[in-house]
Amino acid sequence: MSNKVILTESAKKKLEDELEFLKTVKRVEIKAALKAARAQGDLSENADYSAAKDDQSLNETKILDLEAQLKNSIVVESSDSKTIFDLNKTALVKFYDVDETEEVTLVSSIEADAKNMKISIDSPLGKALYKLEIGNKVTVTSPDGDYDVEVIEII
Repeated sequence: MSNKVILTESAKKKLEDELEFLKTVKRVEIKAALKAARAQGDLSENADYSAAKDDQSLNETKILDLEAQLKNSIVVESSDSKTIFDLNKTALVKFYDVDETEEVTLVSSIEADAKNMKISIDSPLGKALYKLEIGNKVTVTSPDGDYDVEVIEII
């Protein structure tokens, strides 16, 4: 993973907490499940053992992924500017293709939640809006087609 991951301080903390949980609590649970499955005897047709091994593999993969994300992360906080749409800020954004205005919050990819309009700065919309000044119109290039947006007001 060579690309830098942009995180807020809270997103970094969330990743660190998850990593700690996986390394301590989850590993212990999996170790206990493996031990209990081994105690059942023959491992060749032991579904509990097989499931525990799968859990162990997934857990270790997730740990490696989180460690890589944290290693390649840059912690960025929003600016104090009242006219620039930045990370952790909410703004009224006009979507010209549907002639609607929505409240949009720019967040890191870890905190993204499209249903609640928490848009990742790594998404096409997020990239277009990130650091955009109020009143500037920009074209978003997305897989579903291009459309124009404008930051109306930072809330």
